[in-house]
Amino acid sequence: MIENDQYLEAKVMTATPHQLHLMIIEAAIRFASQAEAALEAQDFETTHLALNSARSFVAEAISGLNEEAAPELVDRLKGLFAFVYRRLVDADLKNDLTLIGDALRILRTHRETWLALGEQLRTSDSTGVASADVDDNGQSRSWTG
Repeated sequence: MIENDQYLEAKVMTATPHQLHLMIIEAAIRFASQAEAALEAQDFETTHLALNSARSFVAEAISGLNEEAAPELVDRLKGLFAFVYRRLVDADLKNDLTLIGDALRILRTHRETWLALGEQLRTSDSTGVASADVDDNGQSRSWTG
């Protein structure tokens, strides 16, 4: 367990902002999927715990958005993630598989879009970071950068 924690810590500390955002989205998907499976098995405690974790990762995705980078895009992403968050809350309150499915579809679509964006950035800029959103040290300041 300690080795896994050290590996994860090293992975997070060396990840680019783009990779960090992807890790957060993948964690939200993983926990929402666990909640879906638990709800199908009528394990309500595990469902609640997994949905709570998924919501935490969605909230982290929202908080990592930098409005200065691309205000219109960030507003849309915030709205999208707020919708996902609300679906996860409602799924928890109502024990509703459909609501979890709604959230998962959006998160998975976002993940695929984010992967495509990363590939596009890699082919257009070897650093993988849009030059308009870097600080004086060449580090990205945003998930959207």
